[in-house]
Amino acid sequence: MVILSHPKQCYQKTHHTYMYIYIFLASNITFYHHKVPLIDSSMSEVVSGVASTLLANLATKSFQEITLACGLKDDVKKFESSLRTINAYLIDAENKQAINRSIDEWLKQLREAFDDAGDILDEIEYEAKLNEVVKMYGSTSTEVRRFFSYTSNPLAFRIRMAHKIKDMKQKMDEKIREGRKLGIVEHVNTPAMEHNLPWRETASSLSFRVCGRREEKEKIINSLMTQKSQANGIDVISVVGIGGLGKTTLAQMVYNDTQVNEHFDTLMWVCVSDDFDVKKLIQRIIHAASKRENVVDANSSLEYMISLLNQTLHGKKFLLVLDDVWNENHNKWDELRNHLLEVGGDKGSKILVTTRSRKVADIVGSNLVMKLEGLPENECWRLFAKCAFQEEKDEEKYPRLKQIGEQIVKRCKGVPLAITTLGCLLRSKCHDENEWRKIRDSEVWNLDQEETDILPSLKLSYNHLPPQLKQCFSYCSCFPKDYEYVAIELIMLWMAHGLLQPTREEEDAEDIGELYIKKLVSTSLLQIDEEDSFYFPKIRNSMAFKNLKMHDLVHDLAKLTMKESSRTRTVVQEGQQEASIEWTSDKFNYLRVLHLTKDTELSSFPDDCFARMKKHLRYLYLGNCASLKKLTDSICKLQSLQSLRLYCDSLEELPKNMNKLIYLQYLLLADIKITSLSSMNIGRFQQLKFLYLFKCSRLVYVPSAVGRLTTLKKLVFLFCNKLVYFEDEEEEGKQHVLVNNLNLQLFSITGSNNLDALPKWLERATKLQYLSISMSGIKSLPTRLPMTSLEELDIYWCKELSSLPNMDQTHNLQYLQISYCPKLYVRYNKETGSDWPKIAHIPYCKILAPLILPFDYLGRS
Repeated sequence: MVILSHPKQCYQKTHHTYMYIYIFLASNITFYHHKVPLIDSSMSEVVSGVASTLLANLATKSFQEITLACGLKDDVKKFESSLRTINAYLIDAENKQAINRSIDEWLKQLREAFDDAGDILDEIEYEAKLNEVVKMYGSTSTEVRRFFSYTSNPLAFRIRMAHKIKDMKQKMDEKIREGRKLGIVEHVNTPAMEHNLPWRETASSLSFRVCGRREEKEKIINSLMTQKSQANGIDVISVVGIGGLGKTTLAQMVYNDTQVNEHFDTLMWVCVSDDFDVKKLIQRIIHAASKRENVVDANSSLEYMISLLNQTLHGKKFLLVLDDVWNENHNKWDELRNHLLEVGGDKGSKILVTTRSRKVADIVGSNLVMKLEGLPENECWRLFAKCAFQEEKDEEKYPRLKQIGEQIVKRCKGVPLAITTLGCLLRSKCHDENEWRKIRDSEVWNLDQEETDILPSLKLSYNHLPPQLKQCFSYCSCFPKDYEYVAIELIMLWMAHGLLQPTREEEDAEDIGELYIKKLVSTSLLQIDEEDSFYFPKIRNSMAFKNLKMHDLVHDLAKLTMKESSRTRTVVQEGQQEASIEWTSDKFNYLRVLHLTKDTELSSFPDDCFARMKKHLRYLYLGNCASLKKLTDSICKLQSLQSLRLYCDSLEELPKNMNKLIYLQYLLLADIKITSLSSMNIGRFQQLKFLYLFKCSRLVYVPSAVGRLTTLKKLVFLFCNKLVYFEDEEEEGKQHVLVNNLNLQLFSITGSNNLDALPKWLERATKLQYLSISMSGIKSLPTRLPMTSLEELDIYWCKELSSLPNMDQTHNLQYLQISYCPKLYVRYNKETGSDWPKIAHIPYCKILAPLILPFDYLGRS
């Protein structure tokens, strides 16, 4: 079960079966059951995904080592054999489920049995991890000395768990017998995930995907260039149409047009969706106008925000795009419009609105209402061909595919989203005529549906995803519509639910997550946002820090396919009040993801609030907790925790036993008032892969222990403006300590003006691929900095940096950008630089001349 705090998205008009979604309302803790109709989503798909995840977990080297150490290897092997057998029945169950309702009930019971199995495996893993912690630190707590725990009594623990595993196997064997009686036949082969996917970063080029709408674009631009309202008014243009028709794309075409950019002084883009809160919109407009986040705090008064908006827009001719507006409250619109009039924008300022509702267009007082219709047939085919074929002329090489494709396009009813999604799906089928026919002849098209309903075409793309990826896609619905995902955030969430298990020893869960995201992007179920993230470094060839968006109709599909277990596994809450969270509730016992953000008014936690979550919680995010000054020590009991994100600007200290979280892989700290990482014994986190520090304003130095974290792959420092130095082994008196080469692949540091040198231990980062240094006082790079694996090097506003080492070793370097670094410019510029020949071989090489740093960047650092 998923608990959400954004209940506005629960009700969707479709047909067929119903599903219950459980909602945490912000005002209280009461659970409401909302009956949500949905397109039939096969229970066998869900069960198959859960079975695949269980099998992948059992196959991992770490879990096999645990079962061997606990004396449970043979018991688990027998259970695994039964699980593989029952998994082979699920393909036939999917085919027969619709005609035999008894199979549907069988699948539901099987899902519950799988959930029980997963919890037992979690318990085995937890006890093993706890045992490792006790070996390292010791413990006298009564909890650790439980009679049946692995730590205090391994024999009793083995006997107890062996009985549980045996019971699980018997349940599986009974379900196999029941399945045979229902006529389900075993299938040997199951679909596998392709590891070589056709990949294109489609969102970086708007023109590739856009076909048609030229007349509509020109009509809107002509209206923007003329004044129709009174001298003190603001013209409003509304684009109206059903979901998926391309309203947002049309607005983007207008917004990015050169003529429009030259005509207006300031352009602002605000995605509104169904949250038409005037104060929040003013805040977003300010951020859009200033082109950066965190200009004004959400807790600031509306009066202050208006004054700031006045400073930003007064006397300027602006264009404001309000995308995806649902508000039909006349008073709210009048309030927003009056505030915009107050700021004194120049005559000729305009507002462009996109909406599905004609009533919204009337309420905003549109001077022009453009009702979008479906694309013309020829444009539909052009769009489909661009998505479905690798090369422009492929459609002529495959006339039979073209004939089938034209029939598919007709079924998409001129809706670009449907055409794009199916086109991208067929692109991955490598001109397989049978696969194209399957899409054309699918039963999904025959579902009872509205004239404008495009969910069947989206459902086809979902149906062709592998089982594990279907679960990953569905979990995207845990977040509200228009949520701006960061790829690494989705990867951490999927990891928490065990959906990214490597099948080979050399594979990494994060790499699998990036592969899944690429697959979802290639089928247009996710879209890459072109905007760079303020919170993460820009890395061209890495997916981890890409901003991602999901079309709201695709989000509907994700929600409709979301069938979690009866136990609460995920809690995503926004705007909760402290009194409304029942930390001691049994609902939290099996929690794997706890995501609390958006101005949470928590000042403290109950002392033992995390104790109930200790066996299963893998992902914890506490964000925007402005009043929280101290974390409870019970957080240190979360031995299964993989990802910890803290964004709490009043938090002054972390629990002293944080080092007991020895299985932590992702640690992200933002606005924390800690002075050093030594206090949390950072060197103890021997499985840490990603360490991220953002605006840790009191952090002075980084201990040398960070340079001994051999599992660390990404290290990011953003705007830690008091950071002065990185401690080395020699300074710590540990030069005798034997240290290995690092696995570090990415190192990024921004906004540390007092820092004059990078850590010397970077010389052991032999796998370093991405290096980014911005707004720093660094004078030189490490002499023996490994350059052989480096693919991207980005240096921005480092006034004192005068040379680059080992440039003759940069065999893999694809991107080099040096911006506003006067000493480097003298040596490396193409026209007069004496060292230009050393870098001339790099495919993308850009050296920008020095200039005065903009004030806003100085303010950040």
